[in-house]
Amino acid sequence: MKAPETVPPRCGWRVRLAFVAVLLVVAGSGASCPGVLRGYQVGIMPLPRTLPANPTREQIIAAVEDNTGRVRSYMASQAVLSVPGVPRLSAQVASEPPRRFRLRAQTSLTGNELDLGSNDDLFWLWIRRHEPPIMLFCRHDRYEQSSARRLLPIRADWMPELLGLVRFGPNDRHEGPFTTADGRLEIRSTIDSPDGPLLKSTLLHATTGLVEEQHLFTSAGERLASVRTSRHRVDPTSGAALPRLVEVSWPASGVEFTLELTSLVINAAT
Repeated sequence: MKAPETVPPRCGWRVRLAFVAVLLVVAGSGASCPGVLRGYQVGIMPLPRTLPANPTREQIIAAVEDNTGRVRSYMASQAVLSVPGVPRLSAQVASEPPRRFRLRAQTSLTGNELDLGSNDDLFWLWIRRHEPPIMLFCRHDRYEQSSARRLLPIRADWMPELLGLVRFGPNDRHEGPFTTADGRLEIRSTIDSPDGPLLKSTLLHATTGLVEEQHLFTSAGERLASVRTSRHRVDPTSGAALPRLVEVSWPASGVEFTLELTSLVINAAT
């Protein structure tokens, strides 16, 4: 029987040297090829380029809507919530856009600490360790006339946006894109409300089109809410790129928290 062919020792060295040379070329290319090696990280899909150079407003909005539209349901059962002055909390998050949302957090010693949620009829917010403690609920159709707007400055259908599931309202007025000093893109939106127009700034990555920051202001410039999202990963099932770190700030109510998300389950079978 003929013995299997093997690579001669000298050829083997040539193959290895060639492979090392390729790695050196890729590593030396620096910022010009940032995604070349990232695609080979175990268990992580590379973030795709979704925007062309100099994209139009319509292209940016379409990219964001496409990413959000891939998610019908969202669940993270092993999240971690951090609140200033409070030990890290175990948390669970679930969402079915546009209105169904729930974020709960607790410790094994003290029990429930936070419950923020919305269903088809009403929304609620309860925070145990807040001075004074916060407990409110309101029907969706009464929100615009409710004092709850000062404590919870976002409508129920905006809650999924905390998780990176961002929408651009078709009835809102959008301007841009504007290029920021750090090279990101900004879309500015004007949103009608009973207290006058609200102004929203949405900051996106110039290549991936992923939303990294959202800020909501009154027409007088008072900041009502901010959310920053980072550590995006592509869900292999849906293809949606979703953040693993969420930072929320609602200045009027003094609410601030950071949410670290792991083990996401997207579009689970029902």
